[in-house]
Amino acid sequence: MHYNIRKPAQEGIAPATWQQINGAPALEVPTYKILIISKAFPWSFIVLAPAGSVVTCGAIFEELHKQLQRYIEDAEWAIVAVDKTRKEVIEKAAKWRQEKDKDNRLKRIDWLGDTPMFEGLDKDKEFERKRYLPGSASVSAETWVARFGKRRW
Repeated sequence: MHYNIRKPAQEGIAPATWQQINGAPALEVPTYKILIISKAFPWSFIVLAPAGSVVTCGAIFEELHKQLQRYIEDAEWAIVAVDKTRKEVIEKAAKWRQEKDKDNRLKRIDWLGDTPMFEGLDKDKEFERKRYLPGSASVSAETWVARFGKRRW
């Protein structure tokens, strides 16, 4: 499943497909908490299942979209302030988005630049180990790496 994460899942995924996957369990084994990390951004997101339920595909899509619509904070911007290439990619994506939604603040979605297509979740134990803060306890949730790519049309 590939979809443009700039849009809410209900708008970016065909209605029939959305109805089919929205309530479908995200994993084969019942999972109540999933940690999502990515090589494309520095944040991590936890997707929690409602009481008495499991994490669904729809919940993952919705949480990713919601988290990427948050504004970039000052400390986050400091990460790229000295990286001219990354900064230009973010500013270019922001300019394109700002023309459409008239919101002039930088958003996390802008961090993805020209790679807003959600391409799936992978297991990557090596990246997961590198991604955890040294000395911290590992998170007890299932950890998955979100993959993003360029639009193909």
